[in-house]
Amino acid sequence: MRIKNGSEVTFHYELRDESGELLDSTFGGEPVHYVHGEGEIIEGLEELLEGEEPGFEAKVTIPPEKGYGVTRQDLIVYASPENFDDNVEIKVGEVVETEDPDGEIIAFRIVEIDEDKVFLDGNHPLANQTLNYKVEVLEVA
Repeated sequence: MRIKNGSEVTFHYELRDESGELLDSTFGGEPVHYVHGEGEIIEGLEELLEGEEPGFEAKVTIPPEKGYGVTRQDLIVYASPENFDDNVEIKVGEVVETEDPDGEIIAFRIVEIDEDKVFLDGNHPLANQTLNYKVEVLEVA
């Protein structure tokens, strides 16, 4: 069976950055399960897997526009330390969550702390990065 919209797909992947550093891998662990065409994986991988079948293996380089996007400056904001709940640890690298006007949860990483400002980045940690994937399709249903 070939992968098309609505297909339930199981695959392994290995992800490396532009310098070849291993960022993540499912090989040797649990594979990924997703429904094709539902936006559950990045656009570049969906395009690669479209029309393929079990046993397909490939390596692909995915630009930011088809991965986690380019860095959006409007998602880099700052807040006063007083804006955080007392149970939130304010330190660089911590992830904090808030709600947007529609009630959706948005995650921000603390990227810098000044005396009276905490700088937050709502971009995906892999935004603006070219990604190198190795994939192997295991099942298509």
